[in-house]
Amino acid sequence: MRTLILFGVLSIAGCASTPLEAIATEQKLAGWKVGSQQDLGRGRGTIVELIPVSESIDKWQQLGTIQFLEGENRTPQVLMEALEASMKTRCPTSTDWQVISEEPHSVIYEWRIHSCTGQDNQTEISRILQGNDGLHRIAYTEKGDTMTPKNREYWMEVLRKAYVAKGDANHPIALTSK
Repeated sequence: MRTLILFGVLSIAGCASTPLEAIATEQKLAGWKVGSQQDLGRGRGTIVELIPVSESIDKWQQLGTIQFLEGENRTPQVLMEALEASMKTRCPTSTDWQVISEEPHSVIYEWRIHSCTGQDNQTEISRILQGNDGLHRIAYTEKGDTMTPKNREYWMEVLRKAYVAKGDANHPIALTSK
């Protein structure tokens, strides 16, 4: 049986002002909980941050993020480049950025910051997907100098299998390929 856990989480978070278009994945995220969620209002989107049940949102080591940028009409690649420029402005000498894969409606990338003033060392893998109603971002971030290989492998699989769907969790309509 397929589990669309992220679809359900984001649908709940965004039902007040955003269409029921969300990231969906078949992976079960057992051992994770919602650490924070915010509906940014109509035309702006939503963000949900997931953390392991043993951690708090104020003191996390692992963080999953699901973000919907409602009405965002840039391509995933252009948004990724804007995020890269912003990160390199904040941490100019300590940001490593790499594109892992690109498709017409999706990009997977990885960044790492180290020795950046006011920031913990972190590594993130992320995917931006284009939907009908905006852009969607799913990411996994880990604090420390490197990401553990086991976590990286698992989350890369989550990112690769994620897709945008519309409708409810029991009857999703895939907008992007799985």
